[in-house]
Amino acid sequence: MENEKKTTKKRATVRPMIITPLVFVLIALIVAVPVSLKAYSFAKNKLHQARDTMHIELGDLQPSDDYFKKCIKDGAEMQRDELAFGYKIGTIECNNAAVGCDVYYGINRVSKREGVGVSSNGGLFGEGKQIHIDGDSSTSFKALDKVKKGDVFTVQTPNGEYQYVVKDILVDTEYTGNLKGEYLLLTTDASHEAFSHQNKYKLMVAATPGTGEVN
Repeated sequence: MENEKKTTKKRATVRPMIITPLVFVLIALIVAVPVSLKAYSFAKNKLHQARDTMHIELGDLQPSDDYFKKCIKDGAEMQRDELAFGYKIGTIECNNAAVGCDVYYGINRVSKREGVGVSSNGGLFGEGKQIHIDGDSSTSFKALDKVKKGDVFTVQTPNGEYQYVVKDILVDTEYTGNLKGEYLLLTTDASHEAFSHQNKYKLMVAATPGTGEVN
């Protein structure tokens, strides 16, 4: 009888020791779950915001002329803040060499597969800055090495027609000319050989506005 009392007393002593940690765990869960949900929601919103402002993944790029056609149809000017990588912004051709293709926003292999790409970090036509256009020497800019000083490049955009007269032609790792203000800098691989894109040297053709915008 005395042993049974001791056992009962011992069990009564142990039970609170087991229940107390469980209570703390439950309280912790009650507090942690709403906090976790709020943190998840906050992180999700931030992720979406970041995804909207970060550069799109190259694998997700798709060339598109929808905005270009819309501007032409509506008689509206293209707005820089409405451009996205892969958007067609115009066409370019040379009067004295077999260069003629579409121009896409952003220099990347997707744009250069469809035509040539204009750098998003530089100026656009009519903005008064350097306009850097790059293309592959095996496709759209295959004949760029046939261009001579005095040749004229004509660019057609929804915002108008622009003409540029070739002033400099050189092969280097960067443009070392002294042109100021708005000018067209066309670049491609210095060689037509395979894997020439791994060479840092580029054929560079620089042209300044000739007759300017033609309405």
